[in-house]
Amino acid sequence: MQESMIGQNIVITEPSKNLRALGRNALAGKWKTAIITVILLTVCVTLPPLVFDSLFGVNLSNVVTNDGYTYGMDANLYAQLYNTMPRYSILSSIYVLLIMGPLTLGITMFFLAMFRQHRTAPVDLFLGFEQFGKSLRLFLFQMLFIFLWTLLFIIPGIIASIRYSQAFYILADDPSKGIRQCMDESKAMMIGNKAKYFWMTLSFIGWEILSGIPAGIFENIGRIVSANDFVIALFSLVGSLFLAPVTAYMYSTMAGFYEMLAGHLIKETEPAPIQDEFQEEIYALANEGENAAGEEANDEENASEANDTEENDTETKSEEDEQNGEV
Repeated sequence: MQESMIGQNIVITEPSKNLRALGRNALAGKWKTAIITVILLTVCVTLPPLVFDSLFGVNLSNVVTNDGYTYGMDANLYAQLYNTMPRYSILSSIYVLLIMGPLTLGITMFFLAMFRQHRTAPVDLFLGFEQFGKSLRLFLFQMLFIFLWTLLFIIPGIIASIRYSQAFYILADDPSKGIRQCMDESKAMMIGNKAKYFWMTLSFIGWEILSGIPAGIFENIGRIVSANDFVIALFSLVGSLFLAPVTAYMYSTMAGFYEMLAGHLIKETEPAPIQDEFQEEIYALANEGENAAGEEANDEENASEANDTEENDTETKSEEDEQNGEV
């Protein structure tokens, strides 16, 4: 693992391909569980808003044209605008706002545990709701900072999102930490690492484009099959599930990136050697056996040394007796 130090901060110099290899290594034999978890996350984030928009939403063209008043707009153009604009409900925004914090914490905890070779299951995604208040506040606080920096320009907003990208990993690693502490530690961790994080995430763009093709195909099929916004959105949702393997790949790689920043990795392209309880018991028994064998070996060595000392004393005494006899 290639890294350097700036003060007390670890700076990662490992190439992006090695960081991706780190993520693939953690996913070995666990791709199915990771993909199912990402699909569950996608459904939780996108399906309920579709239902809310379909049942309670209003056509956005009504908002744009002030409830039918077109400000002199041609009737045909207005009709075209009305038919193409999606329906929207404020309930969708409220729902997403409330669940994104806990779900972000849950997916972070899942991939961090998977990277550390702990037992994981898709239902672990909802563990973030145990810290609902703190995760929600962290999400809002994080989005606020990113939004304020984005007001200056797009690039400062991107830099801010990278600067605070480790906040949820820090909270997942230690839930006792406060929101501001997580933000500050993330900011400190990313000193000297923002460019590396950017290029690492950018290195997935080829896979994202490739897996995004089915999403576009399914959305077009939905438009052919039905003009209903809900049906089109469902087809688009099904298509987006093809992104799940790439998303799992990215989450696993990002978990490895955090582990390197936190100084938890000791081998290149291998997860930190954290074992579950059963494995720990096995290793404990093995260590006890090794210690017992070592003690027995030490006893044998001490016994042999004692015998050698007695033999030397006997030889010395016999030599002294012979000398006395000659005298």
